[in-house]
Amino acid sequence: MGLKFDDSLHRLKGLSEYRFGSDLEVDRIRVKLDANENWHIQEKALRGLVNEAVKHVDVREYPLGIVDELSAALAKHLRIPGESVIPTQGADQAIDLLCEAFLQQDDKALIVGPTYSFYRLRTAIAGAQCLEVSMNRDLSLPVETILSYGKNTALLFVCSPNNPTGNQFSSNDIARVCDDFPGLVVLDEAYVDFAQESLVSEVTRRKNLAVIRTFSKAFGLANLRLGFIIAHPDWAPLFLDRVQYPYPVSSIAASIAIQLLQKFHLVENSVESLKNERAWLLERLREIEGVEALDSQANFILANLAIEAGKAHKQLLERGIATKKIGQVLDLPNCIRVTVGTREMNSIFLESLNEVLNNA
Repeated sequence: MGLKFDDSLHRLKGLSEYRFGSDLEVDRIRVKLDANENWHIQEKALRGLVNEAVKHVDVREYPLGIVDELSAALAKHLRIPGESVIPTQGADQAIDLLCEAFLQQDDKALIVGPTYSFYRLRTAIAGAQCLEVSMNRDLSLPVETILSYGKNTALLFVCSPNNPTGNQFSSNDIARVCDDFPGLVVLDEAYVDFAQESLVSEVTRRKNLAVIRTFSKAFGLANLRLGFIIAHPDWAPLFLDRVQYPYPVSSIAASIAIQLLQKFHLVENSVESLKNERAWLLERLREIEGVEALDSQANFILANLAIEAGKAHKQLLERGIATKKIGQVLDLPNCIRVTVGTREMNSIFLESLNEVLNNA
């Protein structure tokens, strides 16, 4: 092997990994609350949409025209220009492509932490430096700190509602950042359907704002890997033609998404159900001695425990309960993140959590 290849391997080994799997064999998990999937949308209804899509798609063909159809459906749903929509293979590919397009070697990117670790990984792979600024203790956006980094900063990632804290940042604060930030502001709204407001309409007024959305959360289509970027119509078509892959999304995935947009009441009903369950779960968590649970505008809750987070996570896994081990978040040392499941799932989780804490 040559020195150049060795250097490349060494660089890859030095990158932080993104752990997407559970620590327990899947067939031993009784309650899966680790990946923020939407367990409130009707599985039977989704299976019907899948069956209908499969009947009309010839998988031997490349997907032709489906990008335009999906973009048109999303534009109508979100009341934005069709040329502002860039379909992607999940929100994660959107993050990757934005880094590839807007970061060069030795550029600087900012993230507002603690937040989704994938931003840092893809920034590093693009050859740029990732800098983290901490959100304020009241979970607000540190506007002045962000803007103090100056003209050499090419990209800013803001996750709102934020993963793992669940808070939604002030729209006024995000607007202030967009007004003065020298690079592209990427607003990740993966969880926005569970929150109070979206800034998607701002992309037509702010050329340096790109919004990421996904079908994996509120729409319940996590397995299909379908997302999209919403950007200013002056540059979104250029990005779609020059940066995004040819045939960027599956016809089956796009067809199912279009059907679900036409039957959006299924999504609305699931979101309303989840919000009600979120309030119930939050109240039950706060009744447990030694648990501090944060308010959430997402489909998960961050809880700080009275025992070490890794220990609690492991003991919950031993009981077949999958949660996400987080650890330190601001001044909260022992955090886990738990998806808002169904009442049955949440009740089993709470029973197991009580067992773990009582036996500590």
